[in-house]
Amino acid sequence: MKKTYITLVLFMFFSLNAVPTTEAKVFMKRDEALKIAFPDAVEIEKNEIFLSSDQSQAIESLSQAKNESKLYIIYEAKNGEKTLGYAIIDTHSLRTKTETVMFVINPDGSLRQTEVLAFFEPPDYQAGENWIALFEGKTLEDGLKPGKDIPNITGATITANSLSQATRRILAVFKVASDAGQLN
Repeated sequence: MKKTYITLVLFMFFSLNAVPTTEAKVFMKRDEALKIAFPDAVEIEKNEIFLSSDQSQAIESLSQAKNESKLYIIYEAKNGEKTLGYAIIDTHSLRTKTETVMFVINPDGSLRQTEVLAFFEPPDYQAGENWIALFEGKTLEDGLKPGKDIPNITGATITANSLSQATRRILAVFKVASDAGQLN
C-alpha cells in the first residue's frame, strides 16, 4: 500500500511538472527584422559599442533604469551616404523568462518602431501592438513611465515596466554612443 502511494505521488509530481507553463515563441529573426525595418537600406553596418563605466552610469541616469551590459550592437542602416536609422536588439528579463525586442531609432534619436522578436513568458503577459505603438516618435525627454507618461497594462504590469525600462535604456544607449562619436 505504501509503495502504491509513493508511486502515485511521484507520478502526480512528474505529471504536473511535465505540463508546459509557457509557450516560448520566436516571431522573427534578426536579419528578417532588419530588412523589414529598413526596406530601402543598401547597407546595414554593425557597430559594436563598448561602454565605459562613466557611460554606463550616464545611461542609468538618463533612463532611470539599470544598465546591465557594457556591450551593445547598434545596426546603422544606410542608403549611400544617407543614414536611414539605427536598430538595437535587446534581450531583457520579465518575470522568470525573457523577451527580445528590436528598437528602431531615427537619426534624431526618436523611436521609430519597437518589434518584439521573441517572447518566452506566457502569451497573456505579452504587451499588445497598440500599447507598444504608444512609444513611437518618443524620446528620452518624454519620460515613458507606465501609469504616468503612458497607460499601464492591466494584468501585465511587469511587462509594461520592463518594456518601458528597456525602451528608456536603449534610447539612452543610443544618445550616449552618439554623443561620444561611437556611431559612424
